[in-house]
Amino acid sequence: MSKKKDETFDMLFSMKNKMDRFFTISDPEPTSFGSQPGLQWSPAVDLFDCGDEYRVIIEVPGIEKEQIELSVYVDKVVIKGRREESYDVSGKAEVLCLERVYGRFERVILLPDPVDAELVEAALKNGVLTILLAKKIAEIGKKSIAIE
Repeated sequence: MSKKKDETFDMLFSMKNKMDRFFTISDPEPTSFGSQPGLQWSPAVDLFDCGDEYRVIIEVPGIEKEQIELSVYVDKVVIKGRREESYDVSGKAEVLCLERVYGRFERVILLPDPVDAELVEAALKNGVLTILLAKKIAEIGKKSIAIE
C-alpha cells in the first residue's frame, strides 16, 4: 500500500472513530435506569496492522462471549452485543451516581485491506475481546483467459 493511501486511511479511520464516539444515538429501546431512551454505548476499539494479519482489541467488560455476535466480511468486522443491567444493592438504597452504561452496542471496523473470513481467531479474556484477522493474499501471476 502506498504511503499516501496509508495516510488517507489513517485520517479517515480517525475521523470515523471520533464520529462514532460523538454520535451514539441509534438504539430505540431504553438502555438503563439512569439513562435516556435511545442511548447506546460504544466499546473502545484498537486496530493494529501486524504485517500478515490485523489485530483488533475491544473492551467489553461485564459481557460473556454468548452475548457477543461477531461477523467478519472481506473489508470489515462487525461486533454486536448487549450488556445487561446488574445492580447488587440490598435494602433501600438511594442512587447517588450511575455511570456504567448498559444496553445494546454495535461497532463496525473498516479494514484497509481484504481479510480471509475463514482464517479468523477470536478470544475473550478478562473483558477484552481480541480478534486476529489474516490478510487475504492476492495471487500474483499470470492467468490465461479463454476467449469465446
